[in-house]
Amino acid sequence: MFVKKITISLFSIIFTVSCALITIGSFFIAPLWAEKDDPHFVLLDGKWNISTGQMAALFLFAVVAILFYLGCCRIFARLSDNGLKRMAAFLFAVILSIEAAILILFHGVQPPKVDGGHIYLEALYLLKHGTLLGNEYYLQLYPNNVPITIARYLLYRYAAFGNPDWFLIADKLAAALFLNIGIFFLWLLAVKTSGRKTGNLLLVFTITWLPLFLYIPYFYTESLAIAFPSMAVYFWYCHSRTGRPAYLFLLGAVLAIGCQLRENMVLFLPALLIYMIYTLRLKQTVLRAALIMLVFLPVTFGAEAYYHHLGYRENTSIKAPVTHWLALGLSNEGRYNVADTRLSERLPTQQAKKQADLALIKQRIETRGPSGLLKLWAVKAFRTFSQGDQAYAKYNQRMDHYNAAYRYVYGDQNQVLLFIIQVFHIATLFLLAVSGLTFFRKIKFDVQLLMQICLFGSYLFFILIWEAEPRYSLLFTPFMIFCAARGLEKMHQFLEAKKWLPAQKRWKLQTAGNWLLVLSLIVLLAVCAKSNEKTFTGTTEKYEDYIVNQQAARGKPVALVDRHHTVTQTFIADKAFDRVAFMPARFHGKAAYRVSLWHNSAGRQKMVFERKFTNHERKTNGYEAFLLKKALPGENRHYSLRIEQLHGPAHARLFLQANGRGGHFEQMDLYGGGQLYQNGKPMAKTDLTFTVSKQITAPFINRYLYRWLFGCAFFMLLLYGFAVLPGGVSRKTAKKIREFADA
Repeated sequence: MFVKKITISLFSIIFTVSCALITIGSFFIAPLWAEKDDPHFVLLDGKWNISTGQMAALFLFAVVAILFYLGCCRIFARLSDNGLKRMAAFLFAVILSIEAAILILFHGVQPPKVDGGHIYLEALYLLKHGTLLGNEYYLQLYPNNVPITIARYLLYRYAAFGNPDWFLIADKLAAALFLNIGIFFLWLLAVKTSGRKTGNLLLVFTITWLPLFLYIPYFYTESLAIAFPSMAVYFWYCHSRTGRPAYLFLLGAVLAIGCQLRENMVLFLPALLIYMIYTLRLKQTVLRAALIMLVFLPVTFGAEAYYHHLGYRENTSIKAPVTHWLALGLSNEGRYNVADTRLSERLPTQQAKKQADLALIKQRIETRGPSGLLKLWAVKAFRTFSQGDQAYAKYNQRMDHYNAAYRYVYGDQNQVLLFIIQVFHIATLFLLAVSGLTFFRKIKFDVQLLMQICLFGSYLFFILIWEAEPRYSLLFTPFMIFCAARGLEKMHQFLEAKKWLPAQKRWKLQTAGNWLLVLSLIVLLAVCAKSNEKTFTGTTEKYEDYIVNQQAARGKPVALVDRHHTVTQTFIADKAFDRVAFMPARFHGKAAYRVSLWHNSAGRQKMVFERKFTNHERKTNGYEAFLLKKALPGENRHYSLRIEQLHGPAHARLFLQANGRGGHFEQMDLYGGGQLYQNGKPMAKTDLTFTVSKQITAPFINRYLYRWLFGCAFFMLLLYGFAVLPGGVSRKTAKKIREFADA
């Protein structure tokens, strides 16, 4: 037992330090990826840099968030059991309201060109033909996507009744349902282990962890797998309390299905085994592990048999070996890259692929050396676990209708939302670090320890070993929220358990000190609001309100403009626009070209805009952009964008970027509202790389909305100030505080 206590204390130190470092890293996200094509965090001043002022702003708002959590904790401590039940019902209603708002506002989000977009097309093929033998390159290269493809197929077949109009709606409803299942089981576990107060705190943390909800429009592996970590811990807790084998069988089934949907769910198995070694005898550990495997293995093999039944056959000449992801884990920033994928796919056998990957791994380790590896691991840690938004906007960029809400949540003007998310992320990570300190006062082997072991295993796996993306931290987010809620409660008890002053003076001094803190923070918030108001609400900039935003460019340029070839792209405008842009791939020779817009109505075409251009024109972010003389009406009118050569030498030509045939993946029609024509001939499932938008000149944010956001921060501080006023603390809570103080 002494060895167990020592090792658990050592683990607690390591876990706390790790969480603290990740928390510190959350202040430094911006400069790491400031110059990349897909920046992950934009600062308040909109510049791609960081300053002490920006870090101070994050720190200020993070303190406000922590005090808000503490205020909620204190208010919940004063509520009766019935009051806590009503509060739980209210918080669940808030969660459902957030989900309903996202489902309504962003029902038009379409599958992206990567990952979730691939499995969408594969699911449609499976639904139509009953087999996985379509363009199976993606599933062969990444066989871990076979289960989610089949899950999507079953969803379309039985939940959407095979009706294409319901497919994407079914995706989003299923994502919301499984998220709610995970939240419910986590809340139930918190209530049973720590009481209704902790359960309500957990719901508050869940509400402020916005990426959980903002990922609902994107259907992929985490969409369904998010429910299974909470269920796994809950069933283990039920077994540990009752000793019933039925809960172990349920746990085995949950783990098997969860591992099928999201492979890193398997990290829960070694965490559970380590936890059992600490809490059970060796014989009991082996017996329980065997009972879990008694269900886990048949479900796993049964799933493999079902995939085989649907036509899936493993092709080792395409399949990427495990070493492929290890090599990716040592690449620049430890992320996916095309070069490593091409290296693996061009070799014919698994042995050759593994040898090439191992040689690449060895070379990268030797090249980086110890200092380089430490730097890489730090970047992967910050990028995967310090990034609060978890890259939710990256996968939700395709819409059938771009509304104002899209611009501020997923689009180019989401900087304020990213800042808010990062603030609550920092506060949660800090409280997660606090949860690791609780073992220093009293060694307690409970589900919190199990979650911390699993979280730490996830840290090690993605930081040291595997390819890492910010989205990968999403699966075990419920564990982070649970431990943070526990850490908050312990922090509250510690702050209240001050025994060196008499009771009356203690309350007076604490209240005075807390209100001094509140007033100081209110002053700082007012200074921050005043100093940034002109930048946000008084300085006008140009923004794009998109109608079409087809930015993908796959394969070789397929659109050619020369003496004998013209290019036409049709589109539908659901609202007025005054700007069109397309992306040249390359020019050959000097020539003059014309871009024109035609309104198509009742079989007739009328030119409504034209402009000449040459290869000497200045491009905007790679685009040839044209601002119209006046806005053209929308109202679902049909237009054609035509590009043709006016004059030039015989060899002069222009190649335009387009999304069409190219590569091994299936051809996806990313813009369903139009068609690309070459010399009047339609090119199937191909669209020009182009945008149609209305240019808006306005402040970054409305003045009233800006003040409302700061008003929310003031309200959070006032809630804390109200909560620290001396009041009737329940006897149960007071007893807990005394027990904590005496421990």
